[in-house]
Amino acid sequence: MNRRRFVNAIIVGFVLSSLLLTIESSVADEPKSGALIQSLPKDGSWAEFNVNVKLNGQEIGPSWKLRSFGQAFHGGKQCRFIEMEQTCDHPQLANVTWRLLVPEEEFGEGKDPISKMVKCWAKYGSNEPEVVESIPLKDPAFAMLLAGPKQNLKNEEAKEKINWQQGDLECSVVSGHNELEFGNTKFGMTHRVFRHKDVPFGLAGIQQELNASFGGQKQMAVIKMTLKDHGKDAKAKLPDLLP
Repeated sequence: MNRRRFVNAIIVGFVLSSLLLTIESSVADEPKSGALIQSLPKDGSWAEFNVNVKLNGQEIGPSWKLRSFGQAFHGGKQCRFIEMEQTCDHPQLANVTWRLLVPEEEFGEGKDPISKMVKCWAKYGSNEPEVVESIPLKDPAFAMLLAGPKQNLKNEEAKEKINWQQGDLECSVVSGHNELEFGNTKFGMTHRVFRHKDVPFGLAGIQQELNASFGGQKQMAVIKMTLKDHGKDAKAKLPDLLP
């Protein structure tokens, strides 16, 4: 091989290597999951969020809380109890507390631990808690919210600030959409999920647009949620529900 061909071969090799690295990096940067809850915080952690819901021309301001507390050995796996609580004084949104038992090994970046729960209870208003087979069967719209984006999933290039009572959080953003057909009901949801490693569960906020069709009738809701506060020493609201 003459010198010119040798140099050209090296250059081509470098170019191909660079292209392969670029392709591998872009693939590696694609998020594996858009689920709202991914990371497992320390036992006793809690986070509270301000929520604004625009539904049928009305604005509703529920509160949403996440709690992580208590462990149990179930099905041969170490599990953690998680509670999700929604409180609201508007009749169109229920006051509900979900209590879940989730294997700790299912938590982590790029995972969807809530979908791997081994036990689930739901308490609506003043009703007694009930065992729930799955969140999608009980409340498909809420299940879509928790699952986050599933189609066209991507990490946005620019970070975005989320303001809470102790300042600003520079958050990474995962976006995409999700679709679900449940009987004669169709849901479509676009998502932007704001993540930060220093916040319990890794969740700093969300922006979501929900379009629903119920037997030909259409509704749209816009949901915005931002971190209000977080801390330690979480107290269970439904501590007596055990597997």
